Amino acid sequence: MSEPTTSKRTQAERTRLRKEQVIQAAIRFFGQNGYHGARLADIAKAAGVSEPGLLHHYPSKVRLLMDVLAERDRIDGERFDPSRRAEAGGLLASLQALVDYNRTVPGLVQLFTVLVAESIDEQHPGHAFFMQRYRKVRQESLDALRKAQQQGEIRDDISTEDLVVLIYAMMDGLQIQWLYAPDEVDLAQSFTQFCRLLQAPSAGTPEISSGTKATKK
Repeated sequence: MSEPTTSKRTQAERTRLRKEQVIQAAIRFFGQNGYHGARLADIAKAAGVSEPGLLHHYPSKVRLLMDVLAERDRIDGERFDPSRRAEAGGLLASLQALVDYNRTVPGLVQLFTVLVAESIDEQHPGHAFFMQRYRKVRQESLDALRKAQQQGEIRDDISTEDLVVLIYAMMDGLQIQWLYAPDEVDLAQSFTQFCRLLQAPSAGTPEISSGTKATKK
């Protein structure tokens, strides 16, 4: 009985590795060419599988896109820990951690940026995903910001509704500038400076650090 079990386990492991290879290749091609510009044949070749082999795991391009988006959110979720949002300054600290990480994965950032722009079109397969995603993160951030304001950590002369819009406008806009000029725009340091602007005057020095030092350009 042990041999079939080992064989099944080995096959399952091979399947998992192939799917991971396809996802990583898809992240690169979707990021470079957008959803419509990326070709399944190119993704399959980069992943080291045949196109029929790719379609065995992902029956359609839409299904592959949804898994790619889910993988990006899973990675982000590990760094944007909801449990930290209840702490004083937890929201900004977790967002800073996410920005710090994004600096190490420009391909994922490019993927997100391209697909967000493309999916404004209601006919795009990612439209509903991004609509729901932005609603979810805004609501979760509103709750965390209100608590941080009540605790005197975040300035309260701007409404939480406006703060949420400003925070995500800053994150998305900063990523675009960084993708165009990575040697000129310090992604993490710029977001750190932005977080300091949100700090309540009475809160003192924020405990948010990007782990980078500002450099003169």
